[in-house]
Amino acid sequence: MSRFAFPLRALPLLLVATACGASLPASDPHPLLAKGPPTFEEPSLEGEVVTFPQKGKVTVVDFWSTACEPCVKMMPAIQALYQERKGQGLQIVGVAIDDNPGKVEGRLKQLGVTYPNMLDDAGSTKRGAYQVDELPQTFIFDKVGKLRVVTKGGEEDDVAVIRDAVDVLLQEEVVAAGAGG
Repeated sequence: MSRFAFPLRALPLLLVATACGASLPASDPHPLLAKGPPTFEEPSLEGEVVTFPQKGKVTVVDFWSTACEPCVKMMPAIQALYQERKGQGLQIVGVAIDDNPGKVEGRLKQLGVTYPNMLDDAGSTKRGAYQVDELPQTFIFDKVGKLRVVTKGGEEDDVAVIRDAVDVLLQEEVVAAGAGG
């Protein structure tokens, strides 16, 4: 059975689908596909300024909450992916939908998460801009900042889908604008 056979609601990603020998469902295209992603430049909980999505890197933006069991369950696997691929051009940013920084920091420490995380508290600026309607929700952008995959709801195979997409996108060559091919 294909890893993409479950109701992923992912955006079409021909390159990943071809490389993995499967096809992604074409239904439920995310609104950011047409208008492009908003870029944020804000301090993380750790104090470093983080820009995402970051051009030149494959960027994973993971919206989660301390109260969301599927979110928390996925985080160790996302952390492992970060450790394995961060030196290869992968950026991962967590966006916690919580208003208690201490609770978020405690959960991150408990899980051993070292990738940058930031809050999206009562203002829901990032959640609104990314049109997040379900947690966890993970967005994967290619090296030029184009949204390529979205996963929702913490389905059992989401981590495998994220890992496969990241691996393919890290290998993807960036073609300069106007270059012939």
